[in-house]
Amino acid sequence: MAARPNGWNWRLLAFLAAALAALATAFGFFLTPEGAANRGDDAIANGIMANDRLDPAAWRDDSLTIATLGHATLLMDFMGVRVITDPTLFNRIGLAVGPLFTIGPRRLTPPPLRPNQIGGIDVILVTHAHMDHLDLPSLDALPKTAAVVACSGCAALIRPLGFADVRELKWGESTDVRGLTVTALPARHWGRRWPPFGRSYGYNSYLIVRHRRRMLLACDTAYTNALDVVRENPPDVAAFSIGAYDPWIWNHADPEQVWKMFEATGARFLIPIHWGTFRLSKEPVNEPMRRLLSAAGAHDDQIVLRQIGEAWTLPRTSPAAAARRSVP
Repeated sequence: MAARPNGWNWRLLAFLAAALAALATAFGFFLTPEGAANRGDDAIANGIMANDRLDPAAWRDDSLTIATLGHATLLMDFMGVRVITDPTLFNRIGLAVGPLFTIGPRRLTPPPLRPNQIGGIDVILVTHAHMDHLDLPSLDALPKTAAVVACSGCAALIRPLGFADVRELKWGESTDVRGLTVTALPARHWGRRWPPFGRSYGYNSYLIVRHRRRMLLACDTAYTNALDVVRENPPDVAAFSIGAYDPWIWNHADPEQVWKMFEATGARFLIPIHWGTFRLSKEPVNEPMRRLLSAAGAHDDQIVLRQIGEAWTLPRTSPAAAARRSVP
């Protein structure tokens, strides 16, 4: 059996990996094959981004309003509690070299809001430690007064940024912030931040509840029935990742599998996330949404927030009457 590399060899391998990533970035390997064709106006023309201006300050505190900022980032006014999930707010994700630059994939669609346009945040939810979900520069740009709810092990990454209230949850555990109850639920995923090196972290889905409004935020997950437990008291809305399944199908469900998991939860509405923002897999950037709508068939009116940069308020009417009800 080969001897385990000593500490210096591990450091050398990590350095070489970072150098290779830097070269790939420099030569554009992290861009979509169409170059930057899906950025800005072209993204709007392609139907990926909404041609709207988000105004979180105008959202009502007596409703559940949700906006998609790209990838797995949802900004919410959850009945008066401001929540953001897995924030990725800048043009790249990956290895941040201080405040200078980040080595990693570039956004295909520009961020709908700058950090200073987001406003106050009460709760930050982090599902897992992968760099497209736990992005340190994005977290650092948010108010340090926010409570951060994260999976096991992530506090060591987040507290040094200046957050005083960081709460780690394991599956089945709950916490309460300003009357918003967050419960950690399972997923079929993995948690290593520097594969194949380093430690593993947890990975959580979350059930979010306030004033009898219920939302399921599913972690990246392969097809699983682990989230069927919420059907006993179905959520109003469920958010599922729909991209990065080719070739990562053993960690990311494809759109048809997502629709089956959504139906199993009994939720009224589905919010598709984790698509159209970063090229992390081989499928065409528009394919996940097309396949999801096809899988839903006659029930596609249950799919809301189909474009990045769009906001939507949970209605008190039927899905058919309200699936495309948008707010600024």
